Amino acid sequence: MSMHFSDQQPGTHKKILTFKFALPDANNMADMTRLVALVPYYIDLIGRYKLSSQARSKTDAARSKAAQEAYKELQNARQEAIQRKKAEKKKMMEEAEAKLTAEAIRKKEAKDRARQMKKAAPKVKMTRAH
Repeated sequence: MSMHFSDQQPGTHKKILTFKFALPDANNMADMTRLVALVPYYIDLIGRYKLSSQARSKTDAARSKAAQEAYKELQNARQEAIQRKKAEKKKMMEEAEAKLTAEAIRKKEAKDRARQMKKAAPKVKMTRAH
């Protein structure tokens, strides 16, 4: 099905070869012998292969670019999730305010005014002299 050769594998081993086979039914297992015989061939072939410095720098650049794109996608997904949560919270607050009585609305507005006045008040720092 697929072969993957890499020198960038997280974990203990630096270089890794991954082979994935789709196994046929038990009557046709003889078809797998040629594929399984290719495994040692590729192990020897890849073991002797060395990347040139130009090819290595090219692959490193491609890997870093892919990592940056993945990071950007993750950040965008996080931002979208935060926006959705804010929108849901705002909607719930609006629904809750719509259900409030006149007295509760008046108390809430008084509390908001007090909070705004406290924010607008000048900051005073108290110090003790020794």
